[in-house]
Amino acid sequence: MLPLLRRLRQKPESPFDYENKKVSFKEAFSQIQLLIEAFPLKVLIWGPGPDGGEHLEKRRKIRGEIKFCFRHADVQFSEDLEGSVPGYGDLSIPERELWHLEACDVCVVLDTSKGAGEEIAHFVSQYGTKLIILTHEQYKDASSFPASMRKYGYQLFYSEEEYEECSVVERVLTRLRQVALEKLSHLR
Repeated sequence: MLPLLRRLRQKPESPFDYENKKVSFKEAFSQIQLLIEAFPLKVLIWGPGPDGGEHLEKRRKIRGEIKFCFRHADVQFSEDLEGSVPGYGDLSIPERELWHLEACDVCVVLDTSKGAGEEIAHFVSQYGTKLIILTHEQYKDASSFPASMRKYGYQLFYSEEEYEECSVVERVLTRLRQVALEKLSHLR
């Protein structure tokens, strides 16, 4: 047989030796997790500002945990982006935030301040699929107008204990992994 034809009939080389090694689902999921946590997400975090006390600290902790898990992500507060938008000084706050939302992959909203509630109300109908809204569980069955608006975003309810320990961030990371996986799968 001709050498070229022999090479064509051979299995293509692969990084895995499939005849001698089986890759389990668990191993495949671990490999996928490594890929998605390396994905360069752009994450915006809304919530209490400089006068936010303990809520601002939670917002900072959430940002730190996201940066630690997604090492290639750009994780910003709106106030970190001041001046980065063309014509920034001539734009209203909602106009600036529209630029931020359009540029980000996902926006985590710590719903503990008036400003965050206003941002949700202003943008949830158009950008709800980008919002991860963190709301205290005491508002889970609320029937107010703001509560009805929040349902258009991806809403996570947290308990007092989850908030104090900041363990709600694990649920945020799970959602971010899903967002990164969906973005990664669209690249294939």
